[in-house]
Amino acid sequence: MDVPTAGQAAAAPQRKAWEWEGRVVSPVPAATADEAWALLSDFLAFHKWHPRVAVCRLASSSGAAAPGCVRYCEGTPPADGTPADWAHETLLEHDQARRFFRYEMNDNNMGFGAFFAAFRVVPAAAGGCVLRWEFECEPVRGTPKEALEARLQAGLDGMAARVHEHLMSARAAVAVAAATAPTTTVTAGLEAADELKLDSSIAA
Repeated sequence: MDVPTAGQAAAAPQRKAWEWEGRVVSPVPAATADEAWALLSDFLAFHKWHPRVAVCRLASSSGAAAPGCVRYCEGTPPADGTPADWAHETLLEHDQARRFFRYEMNDNNMGFGAFFAAFRVVPAAAGGCVLRWEFECEPVRGTPKEALEARLQAGLDGMAARVHEHLMSARAAVAVAAATAPTTTVTAGLEAADELKLDSSIAA
């Protein structure tokens, strides 16, 4: 059997090289990767965590947040009365085990052409976790790449802060419940004992 030479071998498919590629990260020291992912993995709950997103809802007819579904996102209204930013985005991949999802921006009013992004939650070596937002896209007319990165960074930092606040509040609530549980148990026990004494006296 003849073995093809290097010149005859078919070239391996190459990944498209985008003019703009980048990544922003934000640490959440107080959250494990699993804790943060449990809050951020819902493709249709972007508005609950991103401080500049006011609306995030299902826009396709699939009826579920699964690959192929389309979400509609709308930003918070600007103070000057201009229209809010909006975009339709298609979920391309969602991996629970690896804690990431990938999506594509479709029609929008922000000047984006082809735009792909991946959101990940990864464990941090020093403890806690790191939120990671990666993007690859065509240049946006009239906007430097640094401005896009700064905008994504600000949004990701806001998400990290909300995750931290949510977990701190939840843990505080658990601590309060745990601290009051013995008192509640003792009170219930005394009430039960009083009822038993009363029943015994009536029986006598």
